[in-house]
Amino acid sequence: MDPRLRSAVDASVGWYDDLCARHGVGSILVDGLWSALDTPPPLHSDAVVVEPGVTADRVLARLDGRDRCGVKDSFATMDLAGLGMELLFSATWIHREPAPDRRPGAPAGWVPVTGADELSAWTGQHDTRDVLLPPLLRRAHFRILARYVDDHIVAGAIARLGSGTVDVSNVYAVPGHRVDWTELAEVVGAFFPGRQLVGYERGDALAAALDGGFVPLGELRVWVR
Repeated sequence: MDPRLRSAVDASVGWYDDLCARHGVGSILVDGLWSALDTPPPLHSDAVVVEPGVTADRVLARLDGRDRCGVKDSFATMDLAGLGMELLFSATWIHREPAPDRRPGAPAGWVPVTGADELSAWTGQHDTRDVLLPPLLRRAHFRILARYVDDHIVAGAIARLGSGTVDVSNVYAVPGHRVDWTELAEVVGAFFPGRQLVGYERGDALAAALDGGFVPLGELRVWVR
């Protein structure tokens, strides 16, 4: 397996584990399959495929008894349509080498979110108010980033430091604005210098990320029932 893809998948699992812990939900990782022990936070799957050899039967056995659930197939190898699930979306894993060292500090306009009120404003733009809880602001390996124009948040992203890589996720911009992914890489590099960046995107966000120096690594699919 491409080590860059390995890093991206592992970073995603680390994100799930962190978010579940903040919500008081335990998890297990057995036989290449991560799963939450209770209902995961909103917008998150109940199971994540960590190794390409995991089968659909193994996934469904792990989810036995859950009427409503989601599965992130990290390698897009399963067709769960015939097993009572629907494809929610497909996306592409992405990777970027560390941004070149630049002047200290993030580019103008970008700042880390530091307070609960600011976090509420950030999540209100992104429909994640019940997902991203204030205790995350006290985790050293998380940076919730906001871009301001005229004292209003117009874009945001989250950077999470893992084992030598930074997972870049939840990237958004309000109508009338866009995220420059080259600039975003510089922003993340200001807080976590010298690290490779990973994540996944789709649609226009994927095109913007590729224009900003990221490269595609492979496909993933998210299934729900």
